[in-house]
Amino acid sequence: MTSPPPEFPPTGPDKPDFPEQYSNVQQAPTDTWGQPVFPVPAPLRKSRKHLYFGFGGLAIGMAAGLLLGVVGGAVGGAVAGPSAIPTAVEKCAAVDATGVDVMDAGKSLNLSTAGTENDGANMLTVVCVLTALEAPDSLSTKLDSTRALDGTQRSEWAGFTASWTYHPDNGLNIILETANQ
Repeated sequence: MTSPPPEFPPTGPDKPDFPEQYSNVQQAPTDTWGQPVFPVPAPLRKSRKHLYFGFGGLAIGMAAGLLLGVVGGAVGGAVAGPSAIPTAVEKCAAVDATGVDVMDAGKSLNLSTAGTENDGANMLTVVCVLTALEAPDSLSTKLDSTRALDGTQRSEWAGFTASWTYHPDNGLNIILETANQ
């Protein structure tokens, strides 16, 4: 024989009724229609930590950038000191060469190659000076590919800037300057 199924909800001497069993539980407040009303939690205070970290990171980044700029400028000035250009010209035996003019107390240099209408330095002298000043290979490629229609071109490398033009009549005219001019 099987026992009868238990009653639901359980009642009886060993199982008190629901209200008596949970008599210590407070009932939720209700509105005029008998629906429970739950208190609205106070709004959370918005954290501003993300703003502090953002501005702190920005300040640290700017300080590091300024420091690197100052150090980089000092290193660039040391690499391309005022004696770098005259030293390169002397090394290439171009001190009195046509089309090679050291200017601004050794801080700039004008290199002019020969064109159809004027005399100037030969390309071996130009290449020698650029190599002595540690110009990148990309500068030589840029110089070789410049056309008369291209106008004035510019390039930079460690402590130097170069600007140049080309015309078949006038040749290639390059102005090199140290960054600490």
